[in-house]
Amino acid sequence: MLAASVRASIAHPKIVTALSLLIALLGANALLNARLDVFPDFAPPHVLVQTEVPGLDAAQVEALVTRPLEGLLAGAENVAAIRSTSSQGLSAIQVVFGSGGDPYRQRQVITEHLAQSAGLLPAGAGAPLLSPLSSSMEYLLHFGFTSDRLSPMELRDLIRWTVKPQILAVAGVAQAQIFGGDSRERQLLIDPVRLQAAGVTLDDVYAAVRRGTELIGGGYLETATQRIVLQAQTPGDSPQSLAKAVITTREGVPLRIGDVATVLDGPAPRIGDAMIGGRPGILVETSTQFGANTLEVSYALEKRLATLAPALAAQGVQYHPALLRPASFIESAIAKLRNSLLVGAVLVVALLLVTLRDWRGALISFSSIPVSLLATVWFLMGRGISLNTMSLGGLVVALGVVVDDAVIDVENITRRRRDAPPGTDGRQLLIDASLEVRRPVFYATAAVAVAFLPIFMLSGLQGSFFRPLATAFMVAVGLSLLVAMSATPALCALLMGRYVPRPEALWLRRCKTLQHRAVARLHGRPLLVLATLLLTGAAGVVLLPMLGARLLPDFREDYLIAHAALRPGIALEETARVGRRIAERLAAIRGVRSVAEQIGRAENGQDPDAPNKSEFEIQLDRSQGFTTGQLDAKVRAVFDDFPNQLVEIYSVLVERIGETLSGEGAPFFVSVFGPDLDVDDRVAGEVAAVLQRLPESRTVRLKAPPRQVQLRVALHPDRLMLYGLEASDVLRTVNAAFHGTTVAELTRADRSVPVTVRIAGVRRTPQNVGDLPLRGRDGALVRLSAVATLELVSARSLIDHESGLRRQIVVANPKTSDQAGYARAARQAVAAQVKLPPDVYLRYGGEAPAVAAAARDLLLHALAAFVLIVLLLALAFGRSRHVLLVLVALPSALLGGVAAVAVTGDTLSLGAMVGFVALFGMAARNTILLISHYDHLVAVEGQPWGLATAARGAAERLTPVLLTASLTALALLPVAIQLRQPGHEIEGPMAVVILGGLVSSTLVTLVLIPPLAARWLRPG
Repeated sequence: MLAASVRASIAHPKIVTALSLLIALLGANALLNARLDVFPDFAPPHVLVQTEVPGLDAAQVEALVTRPLEGLLAGAENVAAIRSTSSQGLSAIQVVFGSGGDPYRQRQVITEHLAQSAGLLPAGAGAPLLSPLSSSMEYLLHFGFTSDRLSPMELRDLIRWTVKPQILAVAGVAQAQIFGGDSRERQLLIDPVRLQAAGVTLDDVYAAVRRGTELIGGGYLETATQRIVLQAQTPGDSPQSLAKAVITTREGVPLRIGDVATVLDGPAPRIGDAMIGGRPGILVETSTQFGANTLEVSYALEKRLATLAPALAAQGVQYHPALLRPASFIESAIAKLRNSLLVGAVLVVALLLVTLRDWRGALISFSSIPVSLLATVWFLMGRGISLNTMSLGGLVVALGVVVDDAVIDVENITRRRRDAPPGTDGRQLLIDASLEVRRPVFYATAAVAVAFLPIFMLSGLQGSFFRPLATAFMVAVGLSLLVAMSATPALCALLMGRYVPRPEALWLRRCKTLQHRAVARLHGRPLLVLATLLLTGAAGVVLLPMLGARLLPDFREDYLIAHAALRPGIALEETARVGRRIAERLAAIRGVRSVAEQIGRAENGQDPDAPNKSEFEIQLDRSQGFTTGQLDAKVRAVFDDFPNQLVEIYSVLVERIGETLSGEGAPFFVSVFGPDLDVDDRVAGEVAAVLQRLPESRTVRLKAPPRQVQLRVALHPDRLMLYGLEASDVLRTVNAAFHGTTVAELTRADRSVPVTVRIAGVRRTPQNVGDLPLRGRDGALVRLSAVATLELVSARSLIDHESGLRRQIVVANPKTSDQAGYARAARQAVAAQVKLPPDVYLRYGGEAPAVAAAARDLLLHALAAFVLIVLLLALAFGRSRHVLLVLVALPSALLGGVAAVAVTGDTLSLGAMVGFVALFGMAARNTILLISHYDHLVAVEGQPWGLATAARGAAERLTPVLLTASLTALALLPVAIQLRQPGHEIEGPMAVVILGGLVSSTLVTLVLIPPLAARWLRPG
């Protein structure tokens, strides 16, 4: 089949060339319309189920809401994990789906299960709300609004009811969360004295409000010629009209709501806040729909906001764009990878011209690059794979490989034409030269592709990351083989039919002379050569673990996220005050462009944080002459000056990847599982103390914070009976006084306003809660302290679950980049110093388990790939000595890769591990070409086997081996040089490993293998 393809291409060169151009055009069109993203979707689909339960503390929320809902959801199909957080007034349950399912169908299954929850939840609980499906990055665009003219309530009304619908109308936007400002509500401020004097109860007022705000359709009138709709208006549409709503009528005299309460529009109690540059404002956080293109959606949303900005400015509202914008990293990463691809291509062309010394050979060789890569893009787009930093990285790595097949063909044709006597049939020479290298090139390319199978077969998050890279590489390499079997011979027939090549370059002749001397000297020392090969391989194996290990490198983003937490129970205003001071200090740093802060949580938001927690979004400006690392250090120094806060600082990608791995953003954590929370806290405290003593620990904290002060109201049944009170009535009064009871919803054309009943004149201090008046028997006023005991107690503010089990989490942030080494030290220290009670167990999480899982996957699949490569070699050569000689050459590549990583001072990341796996296929390629040529010299050309033939074969293969290795190195050189630039964080370490390994493996192939082959091999 290979011979038939080559002959057909040479027989019909114009047709084959035209088809190649057509495929390249289709690929170019696919490239222009490609979907660009930062990374492939690496996070499994998940939804967040939130249930508001006003007035209940964390323990009550856990028992009455979280546990019943967890029981319902645990039976849903294809659920990989269920994690929950119970806090004051809120149950938040994250349901993570397994892979391989339809996320929309899975979300529907969750909805169906939640439909059964109506009878399980306590009175007053809201309906469980599901978050929309969002992409792996989740973050789309964060932006803010401030105003000196509008009040916080007016500003929030404007953003919520005018701007938010415009945001959600943009295709691809999944959600828009609003932090800050005051939510408007229609408030009824009950005067307890007037209520008691009027002889009515709170329930009477509630009923009157519902009657006064109820809207019932009026129907229509039918006449002989037309139909007239009766438009009914809500009687309580304004505060004044609602105040006139009748509670009851006594002796013909109506008692109105306004007689016992003041009706007005006021702000609801805040559950969160926002600061923009230290000023109060509105922070809007948007997320991307599942499967949407982050760049396209960002552009569309920014365009929509830009059109709204002038109208907002006319109302005195300032728009603060791009407070957090992941699209900036995508643009930077894609641009740098594109530039690396172009620079690599230019370097490849330059090397081809210098080596081949002719534009025809350079053009034919180079043409395989655009045809192969554009055809690969066409294939990827057809399979729905976006062009992201990983798939583009696969094309960058493939750049030097796809040209190899064509280069080997062109070089062999050039060499044979240079040596051919006058009058040689040019067409037959093309066929013979192409067929001579076609079989070894096929098996060599197959070996390279097989070496990438372990990467393709990675599971979990690492598989989601690297599978597009392996797919792009394998498709590009496979297509390059087809190009070398069709387009390359066709172009050779068109351009090199009567071409007389120039003499070989002088520097190549000198390299061959040096090679011949080295081979001759080493021929008499075979044991030394073999020992060198074995020792270099063993050295690489020994030194590799010393590099340390981590899952992913630090990403050079222009945004940092700082999670800050004050002591539990701190008021929202105090968190905002501290936040303003921090924001002022951060804004004064040269190199910080903007600072925004979100405090607490948003309505149905993704993060159910308490008022003591805040999140700073810090935009960096590296154009000021500082690196990301320097600015990160300056930001950390500011937070170090506020020791009353626990702070964790991550880049956006690191946080999202950490949460995807195990639900936590930290690189290392220990989950303490046990039924007794007090015991869990004690064990977690001991674990935290052990971790804190480790020299490589930066910060250590407990996720579920210590207990906070709560005021317990314990009702006494005998006293309630004495005063003629019902417990439920007392609790409803307490709720109305200190939280507010929402009894109705006013719906207008474009918005809705809740109607809330509150008790006025209540002093909100712990000492005065007992003074709350209650309406007892015969309308007598009774103080709350007369029927209840009030005491300050220590209670939990947060309770965490995973898979239905209570847990406490110890979160640690190491100083070192060797996450695997830190995890080993931490586990050993905890095992030696912490004694666990019988019903408590630990589970370690973070990057280290993912690194171990990835290493296991790579090792297992690499062994399988190794077997496949051995089978390929056996199929190619049919002789065990040939196979063993190729295998002996492979370990030397390991030492070069290890040395390259050590020189850069880097840690062994997953990208570097992938580089080592890919390196073995590339190293095997050149040895296969050399040994195959030995067989050709003996079997076809009839050369006697010995040192002279081995030296001749090595010299004749020096140019293609050196050229293919150099082409791969030059293609990867721009990526390796920009190792620490945005977009090269993953591919950079991989390129460094491959470059180092290519140097050592090429020297072995050209210098050490020929003397061993002369002694040991029996070609023919």
